[in-house]
Amino acid sequence: MADERRPILIAYDGSDCAAAAIDKVAAEFAPRKVVVLVVSEELDKVPFLGTAGVPVEAETMELLTDAARKGAQEIADKGAERAYGLGLEATTAVYEGGPVWSAIVEAAEEHDAALIALGARGLSGVKRLVLGSVSSAVAQHSKRSVLIVHGS
Repeated sequence: MADERRPILIAYDGSDCAAAAIDKVAAEFAPRKVVVLVVSEELDKVPFLGTAGVPVEAETMELLTDAARKGAQEIADKGAERAYGLGLEATTAVYEGGPVWSAIVEAAEEHDAALIALGARGLSGVKRLVLGSVSSAVAQHSKRSVLIVHGS
């Protein structure tokens, strides 16, 4: 692997696929610095909020935003704990915004990651067409090497 002083960015969402990415990085690269990244969508972009002309009060929006940030940090901490337990030197990062693939690519640039690792959910057919593939988009748009880990 190129410069071992640069961290590996692991995109993590708490899923089994994302856990498999942490496991694979640990098996292949430990001990190594990693950044466990969680990306959450900005709540004002989530379709259910403010639909049907019903406004969302500022205080309510603030409470929801704080809860979402806290939840994202908790997920990142769980991922970092898993990574640490497998011999990786883990730090966390939480990014807010979308699309998710774009935030992952941006985070990799900001952290000067040597590699981006993420799990593939294995969507196919209509689900892939409708939901898209974060791993494919990251691989297509990143200038960095991408490790896509398929769950067992």
